[in-house]
Amino acid sequence: MKEKIRETVEREGKRQFCSFHIADHLFGVDILDVKEIKDDISLTIVHHAPKEVRGFVNIRGHVYLVLDLRLLLDFECGEVDEMSRVVLFKQSVGESFGILVDRIGDMVEVDEGRIEDYRPDESGSSAEISRRKADLTMGICKLEEELLIILNAEKFLNAF
Repeated sequence: MKEKIRETVEREGKRQFCSFHIADHLFGVDILDVKEIKDDISLTIVHHAPKEVRGFVNIRGHVYLVLDLRLLLDFECGEVDEMSRVVLFKQSVGESFGILVDRIGDMVEVDEGRIEDYRPDESGSSAEISRRKADLTMGICKLEEELLIILNAEKFLNAF
C-alpha cells in the first residue's frame, strides 16, 4: 500500500515531508513513513544503552524505542521541554521506534525537482557536517525562508 501511495505522489511530481526543528535547523522525513507524533513524552531510561537511545515510551500499550535525533546528527544533547515531540515511524521503516525532536514543524510539500542531492564537501573542510549526518541525509530543498534537510528515516536505527 505504501509503495502505491509513494508511486502516485512521485508521478504527480510532489513530495510531502513531516518537518521538525533540531538546533535551529529544519529537517524533514517522508510523511509516508510517519505513524504519529506524540507530545506526551514519558520516557523510561535504558541503563547502559548507547547515548543516542533516549529511552522507551509506552503508547497505548505498545513500547517504542526513542532515539535522540540531536545526538544522531552530532549536535549536543538538549533538554526535553514543552515543545519537544516524539515522531513515531511505521513498521515498514523499522521495528517500533521513534525520534525525539526539539519541536515539530509543518507538513511541507515540494516539487520533486526542487530537491537537490546532498553531497558533502569531500575535502573534509566542512567541520559542521559529520560523516554520520551525511549518511542520514537524503537531500536538501531550498524553501522560501529556510533550507529543508531531508533525512532517511530507514537509516536511523543503524546510525550508532
